[in-house]
Amino acid sequence: MSNNKLSIPLAFLSVLIIWSTTPLAIQWSSQGAPITSAFYRMLIGMTFCLIVLFATQGRLPMSNAAKHIYMVGGVSIYLGTVLFYFAAQVIPSGWVAVVFGISPLTTGVISAFFEPEAKLTPSKLVGLLLGISGLALVFSAGLNLEDASIVGIGYAATAVLITSAASVYSRLLVRGTVISGLQITSGSLIVSFPLFLLSALLIEPGLNVTFSRTALYSIVYLGLLGSGVGFTLYYFLLKHVNAARVSLVALITPITALTLGALLNDEPIIANVYYGAVLVCTGLILYEFKPRLGLRRL
Repeated sequence: MSNNKLSIPLAFLSVLIIWSTTPLAIQWSSQGAPITSAFYRMLIGMTFCLIVLFATQGRLPMSNAAKHIYMVGGVSIYLGTVLFYFAAQVIPSGWVAVVFGISPLTTGVISAFFEPEAKLTPSKLVGLLLGISGLALVFSAGLNLEDASIVGIGYAATAVLITSAASVYSRLLVRGTVISGLQITSGSLIVSFPLFLLSALLIEPGLNVTFSRTALYSIVYLGLLGSGVGFTLYYFLLKHVNAARVSLVALITPITALTLGALLNDEPIIANVYYGAVLVCTGLILYEFKPRLGLRRL
């Protein structure tokens, strides 16, 4: 088995675990100061990435093309992270993951306009519709729009649109380049860092916030894994797999995130979540594995 055949599934699994635990870690880390928490997370993530980068690859490419990639990545990291942190203040962590679960649909639609190989074939459309139907069951099980904050859902939905568009654009930019995922992550975090710093200073009362031990552990986890390792693997996948397929991880994370929220944070969960999981998995099989199963036509 080639390195890519082995490393791509491992990267998918790692991103799945990180994305599943990130919403809960965001809630635990914020403590009423979401932007400051995000700032420290990015500081840790950027420092970690730069140390690993210069120890292993020795340099950060600074060509015009590289700077363009860093700018797109940095701005999308900043906007998406801030919006998700705001959303996590007013809706449960599992709900944030559920809203993020619509990203395969938005990314797939955007990709279809720019990536010929991402054409929405009938089987892909059915797979995506089944996945979205599964997510609708999760919504019906754990999300009551009359009680939840519409503003929080709006924050999360806007973040999804931004990250979906950025992932497709980033995919187009990194094609044919020799820039590694770690280099893209490092450059993107450097771009986003001053934006987080400025926002923390202007929106919240400075950086002198006292965090609990749980919050500190969560910030370190988010900085090292959520930002450093997670973004690096994400850009690695974007270089080897089209953006719509990368975003399919988001079809699974609502189920795992809701389960973790119920087990670790006493968030409500009922049987419909598991019915939704069946639809999600069926949709994934149709979208990803239909050719291997010999299903040439529906």
